Amino acid sequence: MIDAERSDKLLRFFESMLAFYQDFLTFEREKYNIIVSGELGKLDEALKREQAFTLKARGLEIDRKKVLEEAGAAQYTFRELIPQVEPSRRGAMEKLYGGISATVADVRQVNERCSRMTRLKMGRVSQILSKIEDHPELKQIYKSNLQNPAGAESSFSRKV
Repeated sequence: MIDAERSDKLLRFFESMLAFYQDFLTFEREKYNIIVSGELGKLDEALKREQAFTLKARGLEIDRKKVLEEAGAAQYTFRELIPQVEPSRRGAMEKLYGGISATVADVRQVNERCSRMTRLKMGRVSQILSKIEDHPELKQIYKSNLQNPAGAESSFSRKV
């Protein structure tokens, strides 16, 4: 059994973890809207923000392991941890577990939608470029657009 002080510390940690994943979910939804709208400048910024979220998630995982080790519960998953905390804190832990599980599932779902939409848009771009390459008359018309003038930004982020 994990004592009250360590149970409270675990609760605070998992509350911060839930808040982080709720923020991440909000971001993923924003990113999806950016992908759908095709705003490449905003997408580049979103990808930078996504890297920060990913690093923060890795840091949270390291912190989770540390907090569990301090509580003498390193071998437990979050679900297995609930019966180990102070009985008066179990309800709150169950609620947090449900919230984190649902939010992480939503993050994964929205991220998968982002990936699918990106693949669709990139496939469309590839089709257009293939048509241009296969038709000399189109290649001539769009030749100046296919080559970037010196100093001009690319149409696509290198990260996409």
